[in-house]
Amino acid sequence: MEQNAKFITVYLCTDKLLQIDITASPTAEDACVEICKQIGVGPVARYLFALKLRDTKFFCPDYRTLCENEQYEFRIRFKVPSLSRLRKVDIKAYDYYFNQARQDVMNNKIPDISYDKYKWELVGLGVADMYRVMLETGVDRDNVESDYKKYIPKEVVKHHMFFIKRPIHESLCQISNGTSKHDAWYVKGEYLKQFEEMAPNYLTEEYKALMDEGGNVVAVWMKINPFHKEMPGISFRYDGKKQWSHLCAIDDLCFISVRSDRTIEISRKTGIPSYLKFQSTPMLLSFVSLLDGYYRLMVKWTFNLCKDVPTPSLKRLYMLKCHGPVGGEFSYAKLQEKRNNKAGCFILRESETKYNVYYLDVCTTESLKPKTYKIEKLGNERYYFSKDEKEYKSIPQLVAAYRSTTEGLCLLECIPPSEYDKSQLLLCKLDYMTVEDLSGVNLEEELKSSPPQCIDVKTLQVYKNQKKEGRSGICIVYRTIWKVSKGRKIEVAMKILKQESRDKYIKSFMELAGQWAFLHSNAIVRLYGVTMSSPLAMVMEYLPAGPLDAYLREHKADMKQVDLVEAGSYLATALWYLEEHGVAHGNIRCWKLLVHTHNENTFLVKLADPGLFEYSSSDIHWIAPEYFTNIEMARSSVPADVWAFSTTLWQIFAYGEHPPESSNVDMIKKLYSSGKILPKPPSCPDAIYNLMSDCWDLDPYRRKKPQAIMRDINQILYEVFNSRRAHSYASPFPKLFSKPFSKDYSTSKLSISSMGTEMTDLDYPRVNGTLERDNVSIGGLSTRYSGGSSLEGAWLLDRESKDQYSEEELLTPDISSILTNFNFQQDNASVDSVTTMQAIFELDEDYNVVLQGRIGQGFYGEVYKGSMERGGDIEPQLVAIKKLKTSALASMQDFEREIAIMKTIKHPNIVEIKGVIEEPEISLVMEYVQHGSLQSYLKIHKESLEDGNLLKFSLDVAKGMDYLGTKNIVHRDLAARNILVANEHHVKISDFGLAQFIGNSGYYKMKTNRDLPIKWYAPESLRDGKFSPQSDVWSYGVTLYEMFSRGEDPILPACTNHQDQQALLTALENGARLPCPSSCPQELYIKLMCSCWQAEPYQRPKFSELVKCIEELMVHYELQPAF
Repeated sequence: MEQNAKFITVYLCTDKLLQIDITASPTAEDACVEICKQIGVGPVARYLFALKLRDTKFFCPDYRTLCENEQYEFRIRFKVPSLSRLRKVDIKAYDYYFNQARQDVMNNKIPDISYDKYKWELVGLGVADMYRVMLETGVDRDNVESDYKKYIPKEVVKHHMFFIKRPIHESLCQISNGTSKHDAWYVKGEYLKQFEEMAPNYLTEEYKALMDEGGNVVAVWMKINPFHKEMPGISFRYDGKKQWSHLCAIDDLCFISVRSDRTIEISRKTGIPSYLKFQSTPMLLSFVSLLDGYYRLMVKWTFNLCKDVPTPSLKRLYMLKCHGPVGGEFSYAKLQEKRNNKAGCFILRESETKYNVYYLDVCTTESLKPKTYKIEKLGNERYYFSKDEKEYKSIPQLVAAYRSTTEGLCLLECIPPSEYDKSQLLLCKLDYMTVEDLSGVNLEEELKSSPPQCIDVKTLQVYKNQKKEGRSGICIVYRTIWKVSKGRKIEVAMKILKQESRDKYIKSFMELAGQWAFLHSNAIVRLYGVTMSSPLAMVMEYLPAGPLDAYLREHKADMKQVDLVEAGSYLATALWYLEEHGVAHGNIRCWKLLVHTHNENTFLVKLADPGLFEYSSSDIHWIAPEYFTNIEMARSSVPADVWAFSTTLWQIFAYGEHPPESSNVDMIKKLYSSGKILPKPPSCPDAIYNLMSDCWDLDPYRRKKPQAIMRDINQILYEVFNSRRAHSYASPFPKLFSKPFSKDYSTSKLSISSMGTEMTDLDYPRVNGTLERDNVSIGGLSTRYSGGSSLEGAWLLDRESKDQYSEEELLTPDISSILTNFNFQQDNASVDSVTTMQAIFELDEDYNVVLQGRIGQGFYGEVYKGSMERGGDIEPQLVAIKKLKTSALASMQDFEREIAIMKTIKHPNIVEIKGVIEEPEISLVMEYVQHGSLQSYLKIHKESLEDGNLLKFSLDVAKGMDYLGTKNIVHRDLAARNILVANEHHVKISDFGLAQFIGNSGYYKMKTNRDLPIKWYAPESLRDGKFSPQSDVWSYGVTLYEMFSRGEDPILPACTNHQDQQALLTALENGARLPCPSSCPQELYIKLMCSCWQAEPYQRPKFSELVKCIEELMVHYELQPAF
């Protein structure tokens, strides 16, 4: 043990103590990872755990530095809504949950479980626990009974010491002597099932706080239970009262801001923000970290709700553009969805089974599916790469080594994680309807909360002399009165197309109205409805104060710094809301913000629709550099909106002024592309300018995300400016800042003596240090600034070099190559095409099928994921839909034959047909098999697959093929790619596109030449075009080779050209065969594979014989098939 080593004591729920070394890794998250390693919990489930300060109710946030003199408890803090899901994800975590629940029952720590209500159920749990110990340890019944006090809660024993021995004995005898034999896992499951019925609110946490309600301070209890039936998420009750009220669900949260006086602001989608003050900092951090943890596990795994309560590992993953332990299936599907498996694209992800292990999933030219390589961290600056068996100092160095290579692996584009990834990491995700706040008291609020209407032009009265032409000259906006109903009218703005623009822009105008119609945000100008004729118009919220840029210039003398920050916060809210609803704006500018309210308490601005516009050279400052070569693509990009947001925020702090114009647009592009940015306006706080800089990052991935922008700017508004909201508790409690803006606010510290550390995350440190102010001389540069503006002259600044991130930058292609070579993908949000919508088809009079994204393709068909819905069903059923490729309509006869074959078969090892869609095009609806093709599954799980798993898969396929033989069907395309994995014990045969019925001859002879999977074909098929159950047996042997080689391509070593049918046939006729895979037992190779590759078809075993052989091998290897 090192002399200066530091250790903490951690109590486990198994009554075991651990001493954890925190010398090198002192944070709570580091300690949790180390404990999980020691008790066998994997990288996915470890996020459910947290450290609790012993003898308190408070948990440590991930970033907190731990102290030697404190003791901690290691607990599952975040509840998974389904116990079966938890058991499937991590059996060790499931076991820990059982032990934790058992310990809490024994120690009477669960409020839901009272002795008076559940005394006999508690005895029952104790008996089940005793039986579990007998099964796990082999201890006999008498010994377990003699220690009954170890299994019965203390409260029960205290009241019934002399009366419970007999019922315990009788119950235990009845269970142990019963005819049904169960294992310990079954008993644990039954224990937890009973426990969940008794304590449905287990792991709910409650906190006492002060709440500001319209100027009145009240003491409240806050309760967090994401799975409560009536009030999921956050609820509260007044101190001394019993009735609970609902605040919001977890997925309604937007962000949380923390102030140094232990006050927090909870911003949510529905309703006004809530303000709470806590008695202590540990209590506050425990509360915030609970909400943040659930948000990450239910909504957005990559996002921290509160900037000041971060997750350290997220920052590390972010810098590497690395996914968490999402699993290979998710990664493969994402590469297909985002880049269609384009060669050179790759995903870096953490292993879901081992710590300090990463996987690189790479798309190559050699394979239709990605290839997976292992990266293992051996120590500091030691990363071992399985591809070349070399060590690298860092992952970025490894990636850089394969930027351009002749060794078959090329890493060109890293696909980064997204806030919208729906992976297995969302362990606590539960689908339910959010609670909408529809409490409108006046006409304006009522209209804003109502769906858009088709408005009768007769109800509109227009001020014909009060109109304004749009900047593009395409539309005109009129001030208008809308008579909603008798005695009720409201002032609105009516936008119409100019007569000369109608023919050219009518389609774009309707698409804009359709996109804007269902957006409901306090930061966005509301569309009330449309008129459909004479004129065609958008009827919108009316804001007479007009565009923000002109308002700022006119009222500059009246503007306070906090006004500008608040205006920026509303713009950030609008940006986030649009992204959440799949909308890219494309035209965020200061003049697109309209002033709603300006008084001493608030400055509310709203973002208007983008309008109909064309980009010009004057837009260059708002265009992200990656779109300089294809400027129109900026219309459909959220990262481009973030860049434009930053320039607009710059405009706000420049009081509506425009960035300087220049006749040399190419020079401006060059400056931006080299990292230059606009200088800080004199009135702009450093923290805001840092935010701008983050949004002007050249790398679109590292550019600040909209929700993070909204969180951070509101944190500044709340912490620095105290939001200008008058809290009744503001006067009794000291504020951190006595002035509206303090120059030294970024260095203030908050002491947390009770936690033994300092909370420095309330600071606003410069992200990139102090930005250099070197002047950039641009000849002939003209400005639009008024005389005397300090922004004249030098206007684009160098960023400070990011040496600390120099290696990480290697994960991003050079910016110049991006600008010239990258093929930008359009954001789905802005593609106004029917083909991008989810199509609905009628399967029959009871069922509809909703078509979703493509998941695979075969010789002539494409397979889509979809859902099958019936009117009365609560949950739709996932299905797979196979359609003909548009380029393969000539194969309709083959497709109809495939459908005819599938209608005749039903077997547990063959994909089930659900039905056939006849209109508008014939499609085959099949069951959706969760884990996809065996080919991908083998590559993803090759390190964890045991021979027992593979033998079971082999058995399933043999049984399915034996069944096909009884139906006189030859498959003709049996391969790992056409076998689907239902779970780790069950596979199913799919894709009958090449299948044929065979007649009395016992074989089918090919009549047409076509592209065929020749590497899987028997010699007689290659030579004579002859297919039979015996040729399927040959293909089965090749499929076994794929299985036991863990996904290797079946390339015959003796064949120099494996694409040439004659060369392959010659090699096979000369006796060449695939070799025994290195990881395959020789006995399996000889008995299974080689027997399938006999030259003469009649010498090959039948599938029924193969079934028997595999079952015997499983018995021999003591591997019982799991049925």
